[in-house]
Amino acid sequence: MSRWQKVMIRGVLVISMVSGVGLAEEVMASNDKDVPATLKLVIQQKFPGIQIRRVEATEIPEWYLVETDTDSQDGIMYMHRDGRYVLAGNVFDLEMGRNLTMELSQVRHLRVLSEFDLSKTVLLSPQVERVARPLIIFDDPDCPVCRQMHGEVKKLVDAGVPVSVVLFPLMGIHPDAYRKSVAIWCAENHQAVLDQALASKPVELPSVPCSHPIDDNLRLAKRLGVSKTPTVFLPNGRRVEGFHTASEFLSMLHLDEPVAAVIPSQ
Repeated sequence: MSRWQKVMIRGVLVISMVSGVGLAEEVMASNDKDVPATLKLVIQQKFPGIQIRRVEATEIPEWYLVETDTDSQDGIMYMHRDGRYVLAGNVFDLEMGRNLTMELSQVRHLRVLSEFDLSKTVLLSPQVERVARPLIIFDDPDCPVCRQMHGEVKKLVDAGVPVSVVLFPLMGIHPDAYRKSVAIWCAENHQAVLDQALASKPVELPSVPCSHPIDDNLRLAKRLGVSKTPTVFLPNGRRVEGFHTASEFLSMLHLDEPVAAVIPSQ
């Protein structure tokens, strides 16, 4: 069995990008070094508004990685060199036991998070200085699961795991969450008021308005494709959604390995 045959594609959306064969033949006739530029042109013609970060060859013969600034599928898809077909979904290398798409997603998460100022988060580890890559949690103060998991998060903090909370109000289902997020941030003690909100206790806006990062947090969530809470990002960029115990997180952190892919230069 060839290496190509040992790559499995799961949950894949296959899209025909072009009609006819003219453009496809043009791409096929290109030298390998010309293919990325030609594929970029194909995408721009079909989707004029899309922002393309990079197009490059992959280890899968004749398939190219396309990374965009969209939040769907983490902006990652694979495009055949003929310019006609796109795959959007998890691609596995069965021989190496790797989820290639997940690795690329982790790299993207790390890059986006590295561009975000973590001083805009609520640090739950006051006994340590801010670190470059803490556990990052997107929390909504009115989210029932966030409230349920907050006790587990505090156990992580007690175990010495630095945790940064990104206040992420889901206004569509929790209309008062934005106000509460602002109140948490504007409080003199962010952590105490966060604890109060996640204990279902009332929180009040301070009498003096303050500058807050909540809108920046919403933009960050969009870039990362976060649409639900709680959503957690481990230090290696892996995304974890929903309720988990402190023990489960500690196991994940124990097994947390650096991603195989390298963060591309800007």
